[in-house]
Amino acid sequence: MLPLRFAPLWGAVAWSGVALAILLSLLPADAAPVPVGGPPQHLAGYFLLASWFLGIYPRARYPLIGLGCFGLGAGLELLQTLSPTRHPALADALTNGAAILAALAAAYAGLGGWAARLERRLGVGPR
Repeated sequence: MLPLRFAPLWGAVAWSGVALAILLSLLPADAAPVPVGGPPQHLAGYFLLASWFLGIYPRARYPLIGLGCFGLGAGLELLQTLSPTRHPALADALTNGAAILAALAAAYAGLGGWAARLERRLGVGPR
């Protein structure tokens, strides 16, 4: 992780995002607290998840973060085969991948490391 003053907070939010993705992907469709599924949700969810991790880890970790996020999405799609109310779809996994690639492109273009810039703007630095 980058040397961040609020590293525990940034990390907790990141891993809470992973937990939320797992929850929304594996809950029975009728039990989810929000409507689940569809390309816009996959694009937004995986773009935000990947962007968060890309904002708190150094550039050298970006490929690993991208692979990890894609593995999470693909693994959750496979796990949906165990649910009678969920339907795994290759299109969903590919949509997740497109969102992750977009997040990686944005990170390499300057969005990456956003947490350190935000902390500097707030006037707090690493411990």
